[in-house]
Amino acid sequence: MLKQQQAEGDLIKVYGRMIAIGVFLLILAVLGFRHLNSIPSMTGKSLALEHNRLLNITAMIKSQWLSTGRPKQLLLNWKSMAPDVLTNSQADTLNLVPLQAKEELDAQLAATGNWISLSNKGWPVINSLDVMGCERLWYQLLATQLNDIAVSYDADTRVCRYLAEDSTSISYQFSTGRILFFQGDSTKG
Repeated sequence: MLKQQQAEGDLIKVYGRMIAIGVFLLILAVLGFRHLNSIPSMTGKSLALEHNRLLNITAMIKSQWLSTGRPKQLLLNWKSMAPDVLTNSQADTLNLVPLQAKEELDAQLAATGNWISLSNKGWPVINSLDVMGCERLWYQLLATQLNDIAVSYDADTRVCRYLAEDSTSISYQFSTGRILFFQGDSTKG
C-alpha cells in the first residue's frame, strides 16, 4: 500500500509539473502574440517622432528664411552629421565599394550642400512635382531613410503624403507649410 501511495504521489507531482509547464507555455504564447502584433505600430510611432522633427525643422527654416532676407533657396548643412561620407564618384577614385541608390542620395546631400527651394512664403518646396520630389524633400529636411514608409503625391492639393504600414501618416502641403499627422489604426495586424 505504501508503494502505491508513493507512486500516486509521484504521479500527482508529474501532473502538477506538466500543468505548470502548460500554463507557462500559454503565457509565453500570449506575450509573443502581443509582441508580434505591436511590431507594425512601431513604424507609426517612429512617424510620430518624425512629425515632431519635421515641425521643428520647417519652423527653423522659416525663421532662417526671414532672417536672411527671404531668399529663394537655403543651404541646410547636414555635413556635421556625416562629415566622412563620400559620394560614389569620390568612392570610385579611392577604389571603395559603391553606395546603394539611397545611400548615394544621402552622400550627395552631405557632400554637395543641401540647397532647398523655398516658396514665396518661406516653406520648403519640392523640386519635381512627383513622388521622387517628395522623397527628396524628406531626405533634405530630415536626413533619414524612408524605411517601411510609402510616399505619394497629390497634384491637385500639392501635398506630399508619407504613410506607414499601420495607416499612420504625415501630410505636408508645401504651398502653405501645413503639416498634418494622422494616427493609424493600432488594432490592425
